[in-house]
Amino acid sequence: MRNRTRFLGKTLAAAGTAAALALATAVPAAADTPSTVEQDVAQLYQDVIDLYNGLPADALRGVDRLIDSPVPRIGPRSRAAQGPIPGCTEGALLTYANKLASQLTPLEGQALDALSGLSQLYVQGVTNDKAPQVFGTDGQYTARATDTIARLRGFWDIESWNIQLVAWKGTDLGSQAKMAQTFSLGLAPAKVKAAAALATKVLYEVPAMQGGRNPLITLNAFSAPAGSLGGKRVALGDGLLDTVNALGFDDVSVESVVGHEYGHQVDFAHDNYPRNESSEMGPDAYGGYFVAHAKGFAWDARTQQEVSYLDASIGDCYHSHGTPDQRKAAGTWGEKQATSQGNPNRIVPSATMIEKFQKEYPKLMPPAADQPAAAAVAAARG
Repeated sequence: MRNRTRFLGKTLAAAGTAAALALATAVPAAADTPSTVEQDVAQLYQDVIDLYNGLPADALRGVDRLIDSPVPRIGPRSRAAQGPIPGCTEGALLTYANKLASQLTPLEGQALDALSGLSQLYVQGVTNDKAPQVFGTDGQYTARATDTIARLRGFWDIESWNIQLVAWKGTDLGSQAKMAQTFSLGLAPAKVKAAAALATKVLYEVPAMQGGRNPLITLNAFSAPAGSLGGKRVALGDGLLDTVNALGFDDVSVESVVGHEYGHQVDFAHDNYPRNESSEMGPDAYGGYFVAHAKGFAWDARTQQEVSYLDASIGDCYHSHGTPDQRKAAGTWGEKQATSQGNPNRIVPSATMIEKFQKEYPKLMPPAADQPAAAAVAAARG
């Protein structure tokens, strides 16, 4: 793991401005003049920083990622500064992603940082679902993704027609036209053309980027509210789907992840922006309710359990998105709400579901601020 405390995660997305962005990955030191590749990567990284600095103040407001990314973060730390949580082991998905990241050289890591940040801005602020969306590196998840979003739009009682589902694809970085559109969001106009050309150049001159198919570039998903750059949308990364498949969760991957991200839209619709782990655990619960419900996917107990283990695989240990046990508990609670209700066809109103989960949340875990103290007490008792 290159540096767990420098993750590009929820902080950058929720900051609302990129004015505080700082260079997080230094150019590798060298006795001689840096190579052309090193110069290219360093310049692209600076271009991306300048792009983020030039975004409107509310461009990233409320954007919520599925996980704290394995891509080193740009900018200040979030609640992760409180961690790690004593005795916690992060989930299997994060462990796998961290292993992939640890194999990169500093130069490759800096290229990845820049390209991943750039690709996120493209999928958030430029692309839209008016063009056909292709989910999965080879389009293998397209039918499942479109079916899932259609079911979700009819399931939850929120305004849904304008919630876009878009594919987050690293290969979009290979298009100078798309990158020019992206840099135009915040970079000085005179620099846009050169920056776009440099992005595609770096993509192909650093072999580890695999022409955009390195899963780390898009190893995430996110949900964005109406007031942010690009408006209401759910973005589903190819790298995340590839990684979830490698971990053996392919049967439930698309439905679980899209259901979770749509859960953020449920929160957004009711101006529910919790400042604790329930911001992620709530969507786990709403997603669990959806996949288990008779009018959702009506998945059986075994498949519901697989979903809860996928939830756990995304847990972290930094008071950020919830630990594996907490994420699993939230998803399981949501599933039980569906399977134990008297009328299996009744869908609990979204506002009621939020209220029910917020009441349940303290029972699923102690408040984040109390966890270190609770752990210390438990240790003292032996």
